[in-house]
Amino acid sequence: MRYVLDTNLLCKEQTHPRVRNWIVQHQLQIAIASMTVAEIAQGIEALPRGRRRTQLKGLLNEMLEDYQVLPFDTPAALAWGRYVVEAGRPLPVRDSIIAATALANNLEVVTENTGDFAGVDTVNPLKD
Repeated sequence: MRYVLDTNLLCKEQTHPRVRNWIVQHQLQIAIASMTVAEIAQGIEALPRGRRRTQLKGLLNEMLEDYQVLPFDTPAALAWGRYVVEAGRPLPVRDSIIAATALANNLEVVTENTGDFAGVDTVNPLKD
């Protein structure tokens, strides 16, 4: 494993050709954080019952089959504690948990919001 996908890029996999191509090229090196699963599940649960919600639940299930999910476990929790203190400024909790998961597993975060992951190695497949 080399990369952990940020939620924003994972959600663009179906609609953005550059993101899709990058993911296809690196498929065997990609994992996702359990926080990403939580963010997507929350978005789905917030939708009214209907076709779109059912469709997105299906896509979430496919994603869970396609990617290794990295837990927010004890090493990630310890990394999170260090990361938020070393940042010296308030950080978005969800992004900081994804960052800590990457740090605990020695992975780079793949995101278009590289500024949200200061102090973490990042890759932006949308940047020229």
